[in-house]
Amino acid sequence: MNKPGPSLACAGLAIMVGLTSCASEAPKREQELNQQPGVTASMQPKDAYANIPLDQIEEVVTDIDFLWDPGDPLYGYNNYPIVARVYIESIDGGRTFSPISNQSVFPQTVGKMTIREVYKGDVKPDAQVTYSRAGGTVTYEDYWSSLNQAQKDKILGLNHGGKPGDTKYLQAKIMDDIDVELGKEYLAFLLPESSTDGKLHEYLITGYQYGLREAKGSGAAATVLNNQTHTWESLGRFVKLP
Repeated sequence: MNKPGPSLACAGLAIMVGLTSCASEAPKREQELNQQPGVTASMQPKDAYANIPLDQIEEVVTDIDFLWDPGDPLYGYNNYPIVARVYIESIDGGRTFSPISNQSVFPQTVGKMTIREVYKGDVKPDAQVTYSRAGGTVTYEDYWSSLNQAQKDKILGLNHGGKPGDTKYLQAKIMDDIDVELGKEYLAFLLPESSTDGKLHEYLITGYQYGLREAKGSGAAATVLNNQTHTWESLGRFVKLP
């Protein structure tokens, strides 16, 4: 069965992989925006990660098992309810608690995106919606609070009984996945989600590195980036076009 994101059990395994320095490009992207003629601070897209100092972030990479057939280019198209080209309007930050599921989650990135073109599913072009995606940057305290006692005990055991004290922020990633980037367009496989009271709605970007591919162009002429081969391929390889 497909799983839209890693379970919290993966969080404990993440620390066991080890911490390495994060090489985020967010501050560079923010500087480039500042240098664009006619772009003021109030006009700039929001990237909540851009203001976090790089030397305060540690990266945790988690390897998980999930069902995906990389040999079938249409696997995502056939198995997820919504397929669209989207534009990332903002990166609002990371979270370890989802108000949609009302429970702790593996760190996620959340923000706003605009639907550009719809290839499958019940969503309208030009709609601006909230997205969430597995992998995100959070404070270490938020991460620690999201763990169950067994997961905390594993971390304490690897750190001679103490909680890591030098890490202010933690960037959790799934192995081989890509980071969502502000101001880019992507081919995305989406799963709509709502809170139990029906007041909150968002779209979960699924499939990790297979479910989010950078896109260029529009219509049948659009191309998308293959995250495994790093080559640009025809949109029609991944979706069924009219």
